[in-house]
Amino acid sequence: MRFPSAGIIALALALPLTVSLCSGSAAQSSPITAQPSTAQPSPITAQSSPITAQPSPSPSTAQRGAITAQPRPTAVQPTPAAAQETPRNPPVPDFTAAPRPTPEASAIPTPEPTPIAPNSSTVPEPAGSQQPLTPPQSSPSPLAAAPSAAPLPGFGGAPGARLGRTFDGYFAVAYALQHAPTLLAQRATITSDDATYTRDRAIEFPTLGGSVQNQIQKSSNVSGAFAQFGIAPVSNFSQNTAQLQSTYNLFNGGQQLVAQQAKRTTQAAKFELRRLEEQTAIAVSNAFYNLAALQEVVLLDSNDVRYQQALLDASLASERVGRVAGVDVLRAQVALGRSSAILVQARVDERNASEALAVQIGAPIGSTFALPKIVPEPPKPTTSTAELGTIAKLNRPEILEAKATFDASKLGDAAVDNDLRPTVQLGGSFGSQVSPTSLVQQQQAIDAQNASALAGYNVEKALFPNIPFAPPVPIPPVDRQRPGFWQFNVTSTFAAPLYDYGQRAALHHAARAQIDAALASLYNAYDAVQADVDAARRNLDSSATKLGIAKDSARLGRETARIAQLQYKNGLVSFTDATQTEQTALSAENDLVAARVTYVTALIRLRVALAPSDTAAAADLRGL
Repeated sequence: MRFPSAGIIALALALPLTVSLCSGSAAQSSPITAQPSTAQPSPITAQSSPITAQPSPSPSTAQRGAITAQPRPTAVQPTPAAAQETPRNPPVPDFTAAPRPTPEASAIPTPEPTPIAPNSSTVPEPAGSQQPLTPPQSSPSPLAAAPSAAPLPGFGGAPGARLGRTFDGYFAVAYALQHAPTLLAQRATITSDDATYTRDRAIEFPTLGGSVQNQIQKSSNVSGAFAQFGIAPVSNFSQNTAQLQSTYNLFNGGQQLVAQQAKRTTQAAKFELRRLEEQTAIAVSNAFYNLAALQEVVLLDSNDVRYQQALLDASLASERVGRVAGVDVLRAQVALGRSSAILVQARVDERNASEALAVQIGAPIGSTFALPKIVPEPPKPTTSTAELGTIAKLNRPEILEAKATFDASKLGDAAVDNDLRPTVQLGGSFGSQVSPTSLVQQQQAIDAQNASALAGYNVEKALFPNIPFAPPVPIPPVDRQRPGFWQFNVTSTFAAPLYDYGQRAALHHAARAQIDAALASLYNAYDAVQADVDAARRNLDSSATKLGIAKDSARLGRETARIAQLQYKNGLVSFTDATQTEQTALSAENDLVAARVTYVTALIRLRVALAPSDTAAAADLRGL
């Protein structure tokens, strides 16, 4: 099919336009200046498109050869020529949130849409594309209220309805170290082990306690346990006791060893937490910078779509003047569709990686990430590998954990002979004890005796009035004040088995085998730490070398794509040669992005291998 070609021929004869795929200086990528024409195909470069009129970066950034992800415009208006010459372009959806409906449009309350992250894809659509797709609105939380327990910072409100936050690389790692479920579970284990150690250690110290007791007993016609001695229990008895008491295990070899083993277990759990924190810091850093790489891949793929669109426009113009066959137009349309499909998947991968990273660090799923426009390239450390290995051996939790395990194994051998050690227990108490019923009975007996004596005196005085009898002296009442009591006891126990049928020897052999294994693990931990530091240093060096090679390859790819563009414009190469050259340049740009991510993650891996006191500081590349 042919269209009116007056404007098309004019566009085909116009000056060429260099369309770039990444940010940077246009003067560095190609001497060809940007002209207001879209008929000229352009090479895949790491420079920003002249169509978007983005400002060039500073000379220092341009000299580094970094891929800059310029802010993407929300829309690109298609030129009239492109709108006429490409009647059927594949749609390239954009995952931007749909506008919230007004109250007049719907009476049903609609939840707020999830905010678009700074790393979300808003790449301009190719000319003639359909309306972008929009994600569904976020659904409300299935839980009506927040849990009753006091939550940690960052876990307030109803589950599934937390507000998103914005994270950079350092803040993402620091947040993960405080909110990652795996680390929280390990901290709970440490708390439990510490409680066990506190309990076992407290048994080594004297106990001090107080007690108050009241005893009441009533009976009738009960012979009691001492009936054979003619002693019958009283029918009514009560007793009150208040005392302070203490018990001290002066020496108990088994308990001391149990407490020491619990201490070593707690220390090992703390060292395991540090190791998990290091692994989390590395994993989160890798995920963060991989997300930054996916953002740049989206930018590269979007510019690839524009490149293919420009090739399609050029092939249509050349086909109208008879320079190329119509099959080139079909090939260009196929290439445009394939690039558009790749762009759709790249945007999906970027959004999926963003949500997966939010879940990984324990943040709300609607959180955003402030991705760097240029993946940083900090300088390599100048410290020798031997010095780095020495620093790591002093701080790495693997070595400290192996030491704690070795100490615990030595205590296990000593615990075999616990039954051969004496047990000395000291106890004492003092207080007051009163039996109110016995006092009442004593007072009643005294009152009866006084009454009997007084009655006898009155009888004698009545019978013999002339004799001056002395009046009886009454018995004083019962003294209810009771002196306090105290008691002290010492119990020593020593047991020696005569024959155990080889049990003790077998237990010693097993315990000493554990000591040997723990000692071997300790030596191996030193070697493993040194090997880990050496591997991290070698990986960093190789990543730096591959980064330099990738920069050279990307520069050469941009140049070959520019030359292929000019040759295709002048009919010197076929469409297949132009697209193959463009795909090679695009692959070189993707390799450059991957090399930068590999370099920065290798540097973070080396910094984590040194086990800094603040694990999150290893991922802090601000200012570098």
